[in-house]
Amino acid sequence: MSTYNRRQLNKQHVNPEIQQIIRNSEPANMQAKRHYQRAHANREKKILFFGAVFASIFAVQLLVSQVKLHAANATLTATQARLTTVQKTNRDLKADQKRLNDPAYLQQILRDKYGYTKSGELVYNLPSNNN
Repeated sequence: MSTYNRRQLNKQHVNPEIQQIIRNSEPANMQAKRHYQRAHANREKKILFFGAVFASIFAVQLLVSQVKLHAANATLTATQARLTTVQKTNRDLKADQKRLNDPAYLQQILRDKYGYTKSGELVYNLPSNNN
């Protein structure tokens, strides 16, 4: 015996009055089903809309923070480069300060820059070959 026949054997006949009530309620059931489907679709659209709004807000915040981070990194790089040059200048100035405490260095500067000589000393100026 096939499955279809078995089902048919178990089928009970419905009272005609009940059958009429079922037929009369089918349009109302279909209308309720359509209403539920529309309400479900509207709810789904609202959820997607608010989800998109929240995702957009978070994306904008992420973008703004990335821009600020990039600007801060650029400022940091520039400041570190400036710090390096200032530290080098500071080291050079400290070295000059130590050399200025040496009398031999002071004497050399006075002779080279200002043309000072010791008494009885002759200075010869030779022309340079810078064409």
